[in-house]
Amino acid sequence: MRKLSCALVLSLAFAANPALAQVPFYQGKQIKVLVGFSPGGGTDLYGRVIADGLSRHIEGKPSVVVQHMPGAGSVIAMNNYANKVPRDGGTLIIGTGQLLMRILLGVDGARAKISDFQALVATPMGRITYASPSAGIKSVKDILKPSEPLILGVPEVISTIDAVLGLTVLKAAFRPVMGYPGKSDIRLAFQRNEINIDSQTTPVFEQSVRPLVAEGKAVPLFAQGLMDGEHLVRDPAAPDIPTVADAYRDIYGSDPAGPAWDSYKAATRAVGNGGKILMIHGDAPLPARTAVKHAVAAMIKDVEFLKMSESALEGYGFNTGEQLQANIAAIGKMEPQSIAWLQELFSRDFRMKFH
Repeated sequence: MRKLSCALVLSLAFAANPALAQVPFYQGKQIKVLVGFSPGGGTDLYGRVIADGLSRHIEGKPSVVVQHMPGAGSVIAMNNYANKVPRDGGTLIIGTGQLLMRILLGVDGARAKISDFQALVATPMGRITYASPSAGIKSVKDILKPSEPLILGVPEVISTIDAVLGLTVLKAAFRPVMGYPGKSDIRLAFQRNEINIDSQTTPVFEQSVRPLVAEGKAVPLFAQGLMDGEHLVRDPAAPDIPTVADAYRDIYGSDPAGPAWDSYKAATRAVGNGGKILMIHGDAPLPARTAVKHAVAAMIKDVEFLKMSESALEGYGFNTGEQLQANIAAIGKMEPQSIAWLQELFSRDFRMKFH
């Protein structure tokens, strides 16, 4: 009877003074989801899907809107978020594994640290490199002795890091041609025979390149794969395509090793396993970080939401919790020798500058 009386007293107190009740952190507020690319692309679509999921599940029912800040492979948005946006939990950012690579390598103009962000949810992304049979290529072994020089289209080296490092690991000579606006332009250049080697994300490959393979106009070489601990595993969205490690064993009869291979694995952990990532300031108020984490946990269990988001996930699922944090921590611990090796390669062959 005494416990009932206490509960009754407390309920009457809260009713008389609503301020005593815990008001959801985001109630009556707006959340902005910052996307560092123009509307219409894959990252924008992912950002809109995430915004929809958060609006469904975050306590307090705030409005959630997508804000675009394109430029420099999302570096402009990243710099703005890390150094200018208030750290009050009111703005989240959709990062990418390629963005994390720019931070790790210290690309000139990147003014942020991985510790500036806390990852909340991520979706991996695979990529596949393929070549033209006009270069005398029928299988991956032929890249060592093509009938014509291998020419790789490169809009910007980080966006093509999977092909650049994969070909380097396999010791294949190639000439990069830079200046293309984007990956779709390079795919069209491949079809026009301006270049004879290209890489695309696995979803784009499945949709736009598989038909070329069926017509005998393209030959798959290798998939970027994903990292499982220290092991490179096949792309779950294209399990029939060998990884770079598989291709190396096919060509040389042994496992890959050395600085190029170590750097390849480190880069794949970032751009492949990292994929697209929803992040919040690492020092945002604890109630904000907690509220968003709870919303993400509910979002990825929402069957209706998952069905609606299939096109944005492009064959991959969500990565959250301890697995995500372990992966981000592993990305941030890239070995100094791998960073130095990549910086030397990119500055020498692609005129990239580092601070």
